[in-house]
Amino acid sequence: MTGTTNGAAAFGGTLLRWLSESRSGKASALRDGIRGHATAWGLELSQYADWDWMRKATALGFIDVDLRADRWSAAPPVLTRLPHADGLALLTGARTARISARLKAAATEWMELITVPHRPQPGEAPLPDTLLLQYEDPRTLPDTAEFLGARYVPCAALGLMEMLPRAVPGPESAPPGGSGAATLEKYDPRLQRFVPVARDDEDGLYRWRGADYARLTRVRRNGVFHTVDRETGVYLELARHRTGVMRWRPEAGAGRAGIGRLFVDRYAPLPALHERAAVLCSGFPPIVGKHAQTRAYDNVPRALAEALADSLLQNLETMARPVTAVGGRTE
Repeated sequence: MTGTTNGAAAFGGTLLRWLSESRSGKASALRDGIRGHATAWGLELSQYADWDWMRKATALGFIDVDLRADRWSAAPPVLTRLPHADGLALLTGARTARISARLKAAATEWMELITVPHRPQPGEAPLPDTLLLQYEDPRTLPDTAEFLGARYVPCAALGLMEMLPRAVPGPESAPPGGSGAATLEKYDPRLQRFVPVARDDEDGLYRWRGADYARLTRVRRNGVFHTVDRETGVYLELARHRTGVMRWRPEAGAGRAGIGRLFVDRYAPLPALHERAAVLCSGFPPIVGKHAQTRAYDNVPRALAEALADSLLQNLETMARPVTAVGGRTE
C-alpha cells in the first residue's frame, strides 16, 4: 500500500466521521466511497479491500450492513466493558464530531484514554483507531457513557452470546433456473471453495447469478432449496461432512484459564453476529495467521467460544494451554 503513514492513520477515523454524520446510505455507494476516499489519501487498495473494510467495521460495531437491502447505517455509540479485561472498556459505534469533542475534553482533564491505531496489511483499508477507557470502578461507567452521548452496555460480547442464532436452512426457495443455471456453482468442503457444476441434483450448498446478476446462495436439503447466507451455508455443509474448523486455546497467565484465543479457519468466516461477539471481546479485528490460514480472536471466554461453536454446529476443539516459562514468558 502506498501513501504516507499519517494518511493511513487518519483514513479510518475520517471515514468513520463521515459515516457517523451521514447516518445511513446504500452499501454499494459505501464501497465506492471507500475506494474514492483511499484515492484521495493516496492509498492503493487490493481487489476486495472495500468489502473487507465493511465487514470488519461491522464486526467492530461501527456500522450495520444489510447487503440484501443494499443499506448501511451508523451503529449507535456504545461504551461497554471487555470480558475479564481488568478495568478496560471499549467505546464503539458512531463517532460524530460532538462525541469526539467530548472525548478529547475528558481525556485532557480526567479520563484515562488508550488510543490504539490499526496497523493494516499491504492493500488493506485502515480501520478507525480502537478507543479503550481505563476505569477503577465499573459503577462510574454509566455516567461516563452519558457524558459522551453513548449508551452503556455492561458487556456487549457476553450479551450477544444470548442472541446467537443457530445455523439452520432458511425458508424454502426456488431452485436455479433460466440464465442462472449457466452460472451454477456448488461448495466443495474438500477444496474449501465453490466450483462450477452442471446439475443441482444432489444436496449441498449452491450459488448462482440471479436475473439482476446478484449472486444467490441456497442450500439443498432432501431435494428442497432453502435461502441461506453464504457464511451460515458453509457451516451447514461443514456440519453435514463432520468437518471442524474452530479451536480455542486458553491463556497461560495465572487466573486466565477461562479466557483464550479462538481460531477459525479462514475459509469458514463467522456469520456477522457471531463475528461481532468474538471481536468485541478485545475491540480489535481478528489476527490473520501465518500463510493466512486462520483468523484468531483474542480475549474470548471459553463459554462464549463454546456458544459460538455450538450455534454453528461445530465441536469446539480445546488446544493445550501454553506452558509458562521463567520470567512470565510462554513456550
